Amino acid sequence: MTKKLDKEITIDTYNRTSKAHSTKFKKYGSRTADIEKAFSYVDKPNPRVLELGCGDGRDTKEILKRTNDYLGIDLSKELIKIAKKETSKAKFVLADFEKLNFTSGIDIVFAFAALLHSDKKSVRDILVKVAKSLNKSGIFFISSKYGDYARKIIDRGGPKVNYLYTPSLMKELAPISLMVIHKNIQKIRGQKWFEMIFQKI
Repeated sequence: MTKKLDKEITIDTYNRTSKAHSTKFKKYGSRTADIEKAFSYVDKPNPRVLELGCGDGRDTKEILKRTNDYLGIDLSKELIKIAKKETSKAKFVLADFEKLNFTSGIDIVFAFAALLHSDKKSVRDILVKVAKSLNKSGIFFISSKYGDYARKIIDRGGPKVNYLYTPSLMKELAPISLMVIHKNIQKIRGQKWFEMIFQKI
């Protein structure tokens, strides 16, 4: 199965099940503690924030409590529709962040459960692009499923292609201008996840 087909299958599932996914995300709530942690490293008013894989805007309202300079990107047109309806003050773009060149001058980039749909080469490219786009001391917050690198097909609610990563592999893929300043591994709803924060030096 090609990378293009992997992506098409995953996005088709999110589009077909967008309402069910959004209901599930609402039940889980926003990642408030993670958002607060990322913002704690940026000492400036109204930091510029980019969210990769924003989905239905689950975390947008919490982010907007701390800045009004926000852009959310997602490839699911149905999830973006929900996001725009739920948070009309935010800016959302329907796009494949693997193919975008990010603008410069960004202070925080979030990728909550977003890079798990990207293979190792794509993640390396994303890390390089984020490093170029961040201001000095800017933050890249990542959360993803934990495990030795592997491609997995998840079929809960429809097929989705996931890739497992470890913090050490993420660090290995990152350019030297991104320094790891935080990492944590935990089990969430029976699945092992990790979070890590890179800071541009």
